[in-house]
Amino acid sequence: MDLNELLQQAQRLTNETKMDTELPRVERTLSQVLQATQELHSRVTQTGTNDLQAHILLGSRGVDLPKLTQKLESLSARKSFEPLNPVSDTDVEGYLKNERENAIIAVIEETNVNIFKSVDRNRMRCIYAEWGEDKERLLNALVGPNQEDFPDVHRQMVSTVLPQEALPRSRLNRIESLYAQEICAYNQFKTAYIQQSSHRPNLLTKLTQLAKEKLNDIDNQVPEMWSVLSYMANVSPLVRNSDPIKARQTGPQFVQQALAYLEQCYKQYMNTVIQKNRLVGLRGGIPNVYNTVSSFVSISFQLPQSLVGLLDISNGRPLWSLVYYSLRSGDLGAAVQFLKEGGVCPDLLKLLQHKQQQQKHQQSHQQLGDQERPHTKLEGQLKLEYNNKLRVCTDPYKKAVYAIVLACDPHEPHQEVVRTIDDFLWMQLSMLCTAERSDYHIERLSYGGLQSLILDKYGENYFNAREKTPLYFQVLVLTGQFESAIEFLARTDVNRPHAVHMAIALNELSMLGTPSSVQQPLLSADPQDPAPMRRLNLARLIIMYTKCFEQTNTNEALQYYYLLRNFKAVDGRNLMLTCICDLLVENCDDQLLLLVFGNPDPHDPWGYSGGIFAQFSNMVQDKHVLATMVGDELAQRTKFEAAIKLYFIGGQLEKALRLLCSLLTQVVHQPARQGSMREHLVDITERMNLALAKRKLDVDDHVLGTYQLLSQLMKFFDYYHAGESRLATEVLAKHRIIPDNCREVDNCVSSLKLVGADIIKVLPDVLLAAMDLIYMEYQQVKTGHGSAPHDETSQGPGQGHSDSKEELLMNLRQRAKALTNMAATLPYRMPSDTNNRLVQLEILMH
Repeated sequence: MDLNELLQQAQRLTNETKMDTELPRVERTLSQVLQATQELHSRVTQTGTNDLQAHILLGSRGVDLPKLTQKLESLSARKSFEPLNPVSDTDVEGYLKNERENAIIAVIEETNVNIFKSVDRNRMRCIYAEWGEDKERLLNALVGPNQEDFPDVHRQMVSTVLPQEALPRSRLNRIESLYAQEICAYNQFKTAYIQQSSHRPNLLTKLTQLAKEKLNDIDNQVPEMWSVLSYMANVSPLVRNSDPIKARQTGPQFVQQALAYLEQCYKQYMNTVIQKNRLVGLRGGIPNVYNTVSSFVSISFQLPQSLVGLLDISNGRPLWSLVYYSLRSGDLGAAVQFLKEGGVCPDLLKLLQHKQQQQKHQQSHQQLGDQERPHTKLEGQLKLEYNNKLRVCTDPYKKAVYAIVLACDPHEPHQEVVRTIDDFLWMQLSMLCTAERSDYHIERLSYGGLQSLILDKYGENYFNAREKTPLYFQVLVLTGQFESAIEFLARTDVNRPHAVHMAIALNELSMLGTPSSVQQPLLSADPQDPAPMRRLNLARLIIMYTKCFEQTNTNEALQYYYLLRNFKAVDGRNLMLTCICDLLVENCDDQLLLLVFGNPDPHDPWGYSGGIFAQFSNMVQDKHVLATMVGDELAQRTKFEAAIKLYFIGGQLEKALRLLCSLLTQVVHQPARQGSMREHLVDITERMNLALAKRKLDVDDHVLGTYQLLSQLMKFFDYYHAGESRLATEVLAKHRIIPDNCREVDNCVSSLKLVGADIIKVLPDVLLAAMDLIYMEYQQVKTGHGSAPHDETSQGPGQGHSDSKEELLMNLRQRAKALTNMAATLPYRMPSDTNNRLVQLEILMH
């Protein structure tokens, strides 16, 4: 700084200290000033520190404390409604004063009483109205179909139309329904894309268009949020195997997109200002950035006082404002043109021309040569000029232009230029440390540093995020923090549908950072990620959102679960199948099974057509996996009948057969009744027989033998309860379930040891039924109403046909004896009632 500049600054300071009032200037020596300071300090310390602080506080706000003290002392402490003093009869002035105050008090008291009466009257009116509604509702509930029972009661007739099939009311509101329809259409379109290899659908574009067309009337800020997210995601597609967080932090394309968005918004703002001030703007010529900036600057600096402190003013327009707004609009060509016309700072002009040429090469995807590298020496000179002169420059626009072009001094607030959050973001993004600037050893701002500044240092309180939700969301998105922005939206019920579908759309484009485990919180930080990046648990977000309406809008819920097909649950299974499995286990009715798996084929036990899986060509095979998962879960919850249906769908014949055997052991001995579980199992048994005819080799021989034996026992009990004793006896004799004489007891016991536990559970009922049949035949023969059977097999091998009555009775006694011996010989604990009944019937035959 030379002496001339120092002299000019001294003169400017002298002019600023001059006062407009005509008071005499006081000139004191240093000793006089010191003495006056000591006297003032002694007076202040005597009054106390509290008075000093009060004087300082009130004086800084323009309050005259002595005058305020006088006003407070002049106030009367007398109460307004204190008793009036008695006056004498001759005191006319006092009498009139008392009468006037009595009148005022009377009016106030009367008004107070009227207010209380009015409030009480309105309160009682409301109470009576509520009581009347309750009485009317109760009487309407008491009134039956016959009006004559209550002749004085008037019912309110409400016309209602009940549907034939009452469905639960949808829990999706209008916004959620619109989003759900778009998700369903996207899933179907994507399936067609996989089949036909056509153009890949872009869900983010579809949802952004939906927000602009149908959600703008609900909240005009929602389309703006979708627009900024769509603009930021409009970059070259990322590789699906790459990590979205690392790709976003290392690639400069997201920074360029944010700058382009902010510059485009500012150009729209300038055009809006010009349209409102056409006479002042006088925009003409070609509609480009150069003319737009010229008109905008003419409007902004039309007052003479707005040019105070600005440099290089020509025709009422400051040069550096023109250059700054050209850079703010993203047009380096306009900034170069303005600098050429101004004829100042040739070094800065040369650097801007180089950046313009470099920008053209980047747009044409050409590599820079060695001669096109940034001018290191030129930038160094300009930085030196900025540090020496421009830090105290009176023109804030010139200072901002140098800081932006040189990408230096990131902590300078530039308060005269930066007026909005968008301006602040654009300024910070323009000065970020990129690859081409990494060789300068000066203080720079990194992308992660800017993100930490927005998320951690400033945070939600600084931006008043609760009241200005769209603003904070846009700031996070423009700084590449998609996950934190979506999680912030998902905290409120109003914005949760938008947040869920934003996350879905970004995930379909492979731009959403998700954690490795679905058990992570909704927003988590991975130690391997650069700070302050977060990861959003999309699976948890979708499940939380879908659980609210999966009971009433099951079809839409399944469409959302389809989006989780690429995620893995904790146990390693497909998360989509796990979610649908939980839904089916909780509500395993026929209607839901038809919705998921389709209609069964009556001719093919394994054929199912339709269902939600028919819409997804790549999930057809997973239908069997899902059915098996649901069947296993239902079997663990002892819902065997429903589990058998699911095992049929999943093709698990052996598992279905095992459960069917377990159920048959519980009902095989019961008589057939309409609507009973035994009747349902008969239908399942017929379908099982049809399936075994085609896939008999897929079942274990031991399980198959148990099932076949239980099927024969079911026929036996059907004959038994129907009174067909001969047919029932033939079934037992054909399969050698019980012995015909004492010599066959050991063989029968040995064969029963080889069968499963399901047959042992039915054996006591089989023995009782067989003993009952023998006793009935014994009574018929003894009374002469029965005769010897004509089939030799009914008396067992080795026994001859005897017409003698005694021999036939003896044969029946031997068969009864064999049953009791078998019950006593079995290595299983038989019920005591069974043994007692068997012994009683045997005794009755002697």
